[in-house]
Amino acid sequence: GIITQYSPVITGEINVGFLNNNKWSVIIIVIYDSGLEIISNKSMDISTFDVQKGDVVVQDSTTGRVCFTSTFVEGSQSLGCFIEYLCTRTEYNGQLNINMPFGSQNVTKCIDGIYTCDYNISFYDIEHDGAINYQPAYQLIQQSIDGLSPSIITLSS
Repeated sequence: GIITQYSPVITGEINVGFLNNNKWSVIIIVIYDSGLEIISNKSMDISTFDVQKGDVVVQDSTTGRVCFTSTFVEGSQSLGCFIEYLCTRTEYNGQLNINMPFGSQNVTKCIDGIYTCDYNISFYDIEHDGAINYQPAYQLIQQSIDGLSPSIITLSS
């Protein structure tokens, strides 16, 4: 058979500079000159946050030393990242700021004293004016951290 090739017609664009900080799922629809329409079976995620990814690495479980890394979009004007972590089995929680030196894309901060638990960890943008955007830019859910063992206190009479 004869295969006819058509070039796609671009009908618009999204300028993410005008979107509120959010995560967007986009489905691509291509309409050819002939009217043939192809809808992508995959969606593409777009984030307008400065923090694009977060990671946690246990450096030393005997001291509960854990390192948090934030990855920022290239050219970010953010001052840094605010991180909250919450143990899912107890009320143990904490928070920290990671300041981003100008021009950096990956920034890491380590802290001691983290207990073994599964944590929900949220990474938030610290905007260029110093305000924290409390809509999570990135989340790790049920992130297992092997840190300090909780102390067991035995009382006797």
